Order: sequence, then structure tokens, then C-alpha cells
Amino acid sequence: MRKLLTLGILFSFYGNLFAQPEVKIPFSTAISAHIVKYNIKMDAAYRENDLERAKFLFDSLVTNHLNGTYLDNFTVNTIKEDPITFSTYEKPLFLITYAAWCVPGIGEIPALNDLADRFHDQIDFVVLFWDTKENLKAKSKEYSEHIKLVYVDEKTNLDSHIVNKLKHALGFPMMYFTNEERKLLNIQKIETHHSSESLSNSYNIHFNSLSKGVSLIIADLDARGLLDEEENAELDNALNQDQGKGRKNKKNKVGEDGRTDEERRIDEEYEKYKQEKDSLKNQRRKN
Repeated sequence: MRKLLTLGILFSFYGNLFAQPEVKIPFSTAISAHIVKYNIKMDAAYRENDLERAKFLFDSLVTNHLNGTYLDNFTVNTIKEDPITFSTYEKPLFLITYAAWCVPGIGEIPALNDLADRFHDQIDFVVLFWDTKENLKAKSKEYSEHIKLVYVDEKTNLDSHIVNKLKHALGFPMMYFTNEERKLLNIQKIETHHSSESLSNSYNIHFNSLSKGVSLIIADLDARGLLDEEENAELDNALNQDQGKGRKNKKNKVGEDGRTDEERRIDEEYEKYKQEKDSLKNQRRKN
């Protein structure tokens, strides 16, 4: 019995001694390995006007090959300060890639500003413009002070191979959600809508979309024990309040339950977020 115990201790010791650390696959490496096949399939889907197939291909690429990789550390420029790298940001990252010539929905920036004002203590909100300093300056007054605005001018940036993968592989505008170590939790496209949408409708559409990223990051923090119960409850309540605020401005036919179709849809979506959050928390605990 003593010999078996000794052998068990030795096996455990040497197993831990030679255990391999996690292999951190860079996003640029993962996207390079799969982008050619992905583009061929996407081109075929668009030729057939099969938008459902195109969405499936994008979601599959992100879920199966990109989530869990690590966002590359590269240099970006700021308006007033010296160039920085992405390692400068210490919190989980809510990153949007954009260009000054992209025209956002009229409610997109207000919705993003509200989320950043509410959750900037937990999350670094960054909008990266593939553009020049002059074009970024013209846009900067529209954003909250809690959103970091940076830009990359491809003509002068030294990390061209990384920039090429991040900008050109999936296109933009695009949203990337990471933990504090830059591990990708998910990637989503920015919601679009017809230009005739009212401000209140546009705000609701974008808040509903953007808040998914916030919910995902908060759920990941909570699942890893980085939020106490009081803080987590407070953040959940804040997200609920902001969603309610957006819904009040929406004019729509009220049903028998006293809610509009849009209110019911957003409530159903939020229930899905909470279910995903609980599922993620349970999975983390099992691991």
C-alpha cells in the first residue's frame, strides 16, 4: 500500500512537472488558416443571395476557429498621446473596428455611449478607426469620454501583417469581445438597419445588439469569480434599466399584455442572455 501511494505521488509530481502550458493561438494565425476556404464559401452564398447561409458561415468560423484565440498585440495611434499597443488596456475589451466613411445608424453611437458610461469601470471600450488622424478628429466629439478612440493608418503602421488580418479578413465595422488577457470571447457584426429608422427605433436596435457584448464580458468575469454577488447584481440591474430606458421611447402598438412587439422581443432576447450567462457560469464551475 505504501509503495502504491509513493508511486502515485511520483506520477502526480512528474505529470505536473512536464505538463504543457496553454498554447495561446494568435487571432492572426487562426484567421490565416481558415480565411481562404471561408471566402470561397461566402462568395458562393452571396452569389446565390443566400443570406442565411452567409450568416451561418460567419458564425461557424467565429465559433469553431476564432473564439478562444488571442487578439494580437499591435500598435495604434491616439489623437493627443503617443502611440500605444493593445497590451496597454488592462480590462476586458469591447472593441469596435470602424472607418470615418462608414455611416453608423443614428442610434448606434448614443447606445454605445450609454453602455460605456455605465460599464467603463469593468470594461475598456475602444473604437479603432482604420483611418487618418484628421478623420478621427472630426468624429471624436460624438463619443463619450469613457470610450477610447484610436486609429491605424496603414501607410505608416509597422504591424502591417496583423492589421491586414484584422481589417481585411472579416471586414468592418465589426465587434470583438475579449477578457483582460485578450482572449476572444466572441466576434459580432454591427447591426444595420434602413436609414429611415427613427432615432428611438435605431437606439433600441443598436442597444440590443451592443449589450450582448457587455453581457458576455460581464458573464465571463462573474464565471471566473472576478465579481462579487453584490456587484454582479448591480450590473445586471443596470443593464435592465438601460434596456427599459430605450424601450420607453419606442412608439408601437401595445398588446394585451401592455407591451409592444419590440418590448417583447427585447425581453425575450435578454432572457436568452441570462440563460447563456448561467450556462457559461455552470460550465466554468465544472471545468
